[in-house]
Amino acid sequence: MAHRLMEEGLRDRYGPAADSVFVTSGGTQGPPGRPMQPFAIAELERRGVSAHDFVSQVLDLDAVARAHLVLTATREHRDQIVAQVPQALHFTFTWRELAWLVRGLKPDEVPGSYAVERAANLARVAKQRRGYLQPLPPEQFDIADPMGGTRQDYRVAADQIEEAVETILGVV
Repeated sequence: MAHRLMEEGLRDRYGPAADSVFVTSGGTQGPPGRPMQPFAIAELERRGVSAHDFVSQVLDLDAVARAHLVLTATREHRDQIVAQVPQALHFTFTWRELAWLVRGLKPDEVPGSYAVERAANLARVAKQRRGYLQPLPPEQFDIADPMGGTRQDYRVAADQIEEAVETILGVV
């Protein structure tokens, strides 16, 4: 859901220029080659976002090493990635953590003229704000895990993701 909600948010904000920002997703646990969960599809469709052609894949650690920004659902996922790709510490956040770090920034506080430049610089700006903001309880950085849950559990997770996406894209 996060992958598709971010792509849709970028398209809404930047139109065709959104294609310059490469968004992909990969799981740290689940098997590859699976379709999206039916409740996740229903929740995306309810929001007008397509789940068409989605197939799960395993996280590509080489892609993580080359990324400018890596976003995870939970602190546990973030820690798993950083344990495997230590340099990712500087550009890996949970969705809600990044939203918290950039909330209140003005768009001109993230350098770059184009969406792709601004997205690439976002991690650096957020990293600089770590330690300067009043911390939240750590569990508030996690997206609620809906796997195996109800339609409402998927709605809660999608709401949390969408709120983070809107905050993040408000400064990109």
